[in-house]
Amino acid sequence: MALQHLETAPKTEDFTPLQEHQEQTPTTFFGAKPVLYAQYSGLTLSSPASELEQNAAFSKFHSERDGEDALIKGVDIYVSSENLVFFQSTPSPTGVAIPYPSIALHATMKYKDTTDALFMNLSLNDVESVNDQDDIQVLGVTVLPPSYASNPDTACIQDIFGAMNTCADLHPDPNMSGDEGDDVLDETEPGATGWITADNMDEYVDEEGNFRGTVIGDEELGPGAGTVRQREDGGANGVNGDDEHEGKYYRTS
Repeated sequence: MALQHLETAPKTEDFTPLQEHQEQTPTTFFGAKPVLYAQYSGLTLSSPASELEQNAAFSKFHSERDGEDALIKGVDIYVSSENLVFFQSTPSPTGVAIPYPSIALHATMKYKDTTDALFMNLSLNDVESVNDQDDIQVLGVTVLPPSYASNPDTACIQDIFGAMNTCADLHPDPNMSGDEGDDVLDETEPGATGWITADNMDEYVDEEGNFRGTVIGDEELGPGAGTVRQREDGGANGVNGDDEHEGKYYRTS
């Protein structure tokens, strides 16, 4: 998944507010609006200027030089269940939508050892099209709170960090694999690569309530569907084994 350039800012009506999402049961999981977990304005992005130029979407932001870094001021952030969006309205509207699998790392930090900030490493390539790990381009971005240079309002940093944690869990990396020797996970199983939630239900279940890939009728069912575990032959008294009490626990006193 590659980063996407945006020419218009997201609108409030494009999202389902988090409180509404938490208080109501949606009438449908299909075609529902993304849930907005956090939104803040007046942020500043700091990034190495040489890295910023590597991506077409980020290079469109208006920036100021601060030594070897570039500062992108007046940025709005939208943390939704669909993606992470940075948008700068002036001097010209431009933004970027970042899919969560492209966020290789995000963590809180101290900017210049004084101000709470959020650091993230972004993979600039479409991971599926890169054959060599050495070809992957990474952009380091530090999210600074409003008025970071004088009177920083840092409460938003923890809120953004927590929202990103929640949303990233909805988009697990399909390329993640277990340690060598572990059982191989069948990623075609419903929910095998992550939790099935109200935010991503439509990715796994169709409007009839059937798991995608499962065919009902004379056709063969998909992986993991319709599994039946046969009962072992019973003993004389209709229970497994030869002894009526085999396999049961007893109270000792």
